[in-house]
Amino acid sequence: MTVLELISTWTEEEREQHADLIAECLDREEMLDRIRGNRGKLVEELARSLDRFACGLTRLTQTVNQKASQLQKHPPYIAKGKASA
Repeated sequence: MTVLELISTWTEEEREQHADLIAECLDREEMLDRIRGNRGKLVEELARSLDRFACGLTRLTQTVNQKASQLQKHPPYIAKGKASA
């Protein structure tokens, strides 16, 4: 229920008596509406970022697997603690 819906049931006297409170509630309701809108945008941005992250992890996994396969086929030469690629 919105502030306007709530006060629509009030008498004119009640509205005048609580005018300051009504104004504050309307301001807060507007602020909450803006926050809800921003939250939706942030959720979408987070989803896009997570997709990019997942794609990056997939590419990294593929690269690591390729390098591991290459190392199995051609192990590095190691002589007395010295390695050469």
